[in-house]
Order: sequence, then C-alpha cells, then structure tokens
Amino acid sequence: MERAIELINVSKSYPGVTALSDVTFSVKKGSVHGFLGPNGAGKSTTMNIITGLIPPSGGTVKVFGEDVLEHPEKTKRRIGFLPEHAPLYGTMKVEEYLKFVQAINSLRSTVTHDDFDETLELCGLKDVSHRLIKNLSKGYRQRVAIAQALIGRPDIVILDEPTVGLDPTAIVEIRELIYSLREKHTILLSTHILHEVNLICDHITIINRGRIMNSGPIHELQSGSEETQLIQAEVMSWRDEIKPILFRDLPLEDLHVQTKDDFTKLTFKLKGKDDYRAWISDILVKQNCQLLGLTKQTVDVENLFKNATEEEGKGRFQ
Repeated sequence: MERAIELINVSKSYPGVTALSDVTFSVKKGSVHGFLGPNGAGKSTTMNIITGLIPPSGGTVKVFGEDVLEHPEKTKRRIGFLPEHAPLYGTMKVEEYLKFVQAINSLRSTVTHDDFDETLELCGLKDVSHRLIKNLSKGYRQRVAIAQALIGRPDIVILDEPTVGLDPTAIVEIRELIYSLREKHTILLSTHILHEVNLICDHITIINRGRIMNSGPIHELQSGSEETQLIQAEVMSWRDEIKPILFRDLPLEDLHVQTKDDFTKLTFKLKGKDDYRAWISDILVKQNCQLLGLTKQTVDVENLFKNATEEEGKGRFQ
C-alpha cells in the first residue's frame, strides 16, 4: 500500500495541555479517508501539523515518504487545504480571489490558465466567477473555499469540516463535489456528519482526547466489530430485578435502560457472533415484560464511532 500521509507517534503539547498523544495512522494513496472525533478531539491540530502550519512536539509526519519538517516546501506543494474557517475576502470577485491565492502561493506558480478554468468548472463556479464573494450564498462561498484548495492540482486535499453550517441542499451539493475529487486526489476529510462518511469514505480514523481509537478500511473495522453486537428491545413492563437475570443468562457487556411514558427501551451490548434475539425474547417473555419489539443494529460508522469514543470514557476534550 502506498501511503500518501503517514503519522508516526505524533504528539503536540501546549503549556498545561496535551492536544495529541502518540498519534499513529496512515492515509492510503487514492482513498477518501474520514477523520472523525468529538469537538476538541485533536482533528484540526492533526490537520494543521500535516499541512505544516504548526510543528509537532514529537513524532514524524510524512507526505509520500518525505518528512514534512525536513522537506517543507516539497511536501506542502502536494497538499491543498480547506481549514474549517476559510480565509475568504468578501470584497473580491470569485475569479479575482482565486487568482490572488494562486499568485501569493509561489509553490503553485506553475498553474496554467487551463488548470484554472478546470478548477472553476469542477467547483461549479463558472457562472458566478465575476460576482463578489460576499454576495454569494454560504454554499457557493464554500465552493470557492474548496476551489482555493485545488489551485495547483495537489495530490492530497485536506478538508476540515467542509459542510458545517450548510443547509441540506448545499450539504448534498458539496458532498457530490467531494466525491468527484476522488478520481484525481487523495482526500482526508474531517466531518461531524457520520452519514457522509458512510456515503463517500472507504477508510476512517477515529480520534478522541488526542488519541487514535481506531483506524483502517471501513469494511475491516465493521468486520472486526462483529464480536460485539447491539440489540434493542422495547417492553411495556420493566422491573429492575430482571437485570441480574439477563446478566446471568447472557454474555452481556452492558445494558442501558431508558424508561419513557408508556414503555421501556433496553439496549443490550453483547459479546459474540451468535444472534441472541431469541434468547432475549425468551427471558423477557418469561418475566412478563410484554415485549413490543426486538431489533439487531447493524455495525455502521455511527456504531464504530460510538463504541470507540465510549471506550475512552467521558472526560475533558482539549
């Protein structure tokens, strides 16, 4: 596997705060890699280190095998970056701004006129290229921000929360734009919208409190999670004395009980690959719980994310 990005034992500390601790993961060339974590988990810090905006306190970061500290110009030339808060100038026209970005970035001075036009076309900006950025909708302003990351045809495109704050229509449009980039670029995508990850990513890395909790191809992580399953049941009648019976007769790791007005929702976390729905149903029926429904949850990105962050436990995020 050719690695476009590789982090090895990367750490970042500030006075009194450890933002990253022994972060190790890699991004495969040609992949769309989702980078997931709660607010303050260390996603933006990691991205800023990869792009060379801030140095790590320790560890190694490589871009296509080149150390970013030893070869900063060479590695930066291969990366396009969309920060969470893109530095757009509202009083500039779209084309004027993108040419300005091109001009001040000497590392990408080889961009041709055809390359420039292709970027405008790809991002759907041809029709608004002569409009002031401040007069554009938020969705189109985000298109401009993505376009500035693509100037120079970088091998790697890093996108930090590209759909945050957008309306549903704009989210779909930006998602389709990102998906179209995968043909020519390696993409590292940070997002809070787990549904997006399911749709466009083939690899994920989950970070929590500055530590990597899980990383790899989605299908492999899902397969590896088959040892743990979640089953939900709804009952009309629940008694706390039933809980010890369930733990005695089932390979339960955890049981969450949520009582609403007229029913109780039970979430079983079990170890093993067997389907335990029949066992759970039998116990609940024998205990006169008036079982209403029983479902087994599929292992999707949301489950992977929830399980990984729960393993770390609740606490302060940097």
